[in-house]
Amino acid sequence: MTPGAVRTSPAVQSSIRSGQPVVALETAVLTHGLPRTPLPAPACFASDSPLHELLGIELAWDDTMPANRQLGAMLERVVKHAGAVPAFIGVIDGALQVGLDEDQRIRLGDDETAGKASTRDLAALIAQGRNGGTTVAATLRACRLAEPGPIRVFATGGIGGVHRDWQKRPDVSADLRALAREPVAVIASGAKVILDLPATIEALDALGVPIIGYGTNALPRFTAAPGNDLPVPHRADDPGTIASICSTHWEVIGSEAAVLVANPCPTGLESCADRLDRLVNAGLAEAAALGIEGAEVTPFLLGEMGRDPDASTISANMALLLGNAMLASQIALAFARQP
Repeated sequence: MTPGAVRTSPAVQSSIRSGQPVVALETAVLTHGLPRTPLPAPACFASDSPLHELLGIELAWDDTMPANRQLGAMLERVVKHAGAVPAFIGVIDGALQVGLDEDQRIRLGDDETAGKASTRDLAALIAQGRNGGTTVAATLRACRLAEPGPIRVFATGGIGGVHRDWQKRPDVSADLRALAREPVAVIASGAKVILDLPATIEALDALGVPIIGYGTNALPRFTAAPGNDLPVPHRADDPGTIASICSTHWEVIGSEAAVLVANPCPTGLESCADRLDRLVNAGLAEAAALGIEGAEVTPFLLGEMGRDPDASTISANMALLLGNAMLASQIALAFARQP
């Protein structure tokens, strides 16, 4: 391995060594998910929003500050408020860094040339001395490589999975392979709505990845509420039970697979599922007409959906990311309390 290719910040190292709860956070959402420009205040930050009560803190939006910077700062604040240690993960100057400080996080988020780093991209970005925002798959690998030991809890938005029309083109996210190989509790609001969600559930089952619905019997559809047509095999209603399930899965059963904790978007802040479906179908048709294929389809669809003022996707996306960070922190605390 290239010397210095993987680095864990002193703060995160100290936290792991002392048994403090640590929560891993991806950075692709900062480099490729949210705009690098200011936005009007999303609805989830209104004074009467249920988000404030859910998180236990007031989050004020600054419409003069870039949206991705604000989200990064809020995620850090939520994790710390819950009593855990945030560990943003990204590629900085050719090093996979576990635990970014504020300056590194801002620098990465501001870098328009930063790559979107999945596991297949890490070696190239490291060898070329580049920057990159890590996806679910790459962040999971970094959790394993952390020093002096692995990080067991990771908060994200939604996982990748099996894409629509996979029968014609076998487009399957690297996230699924990573979930099958990395023993981490992944807190996500299901899978992105642009995917073939029933096929994604079947793939996770085939790979031996347990799905635990947090307070729900069905898989959340990312920014939309869970649908009864997507039942999950197990449900848990408190973070301690989830931590116990994870420990049993890894230490007693001996599985190497992740545990996917499906946490719905906060109630009252979800996107309209029917409208999202219409937007996805229209976006797929437009992408095909423009000749957009493969890895370029997802960012195109998300961009088109984000521009629809009635879909509320940006507000719901931010709300679920913050809610997942809070739940991840609570699960990490439950891990830390285990004998």
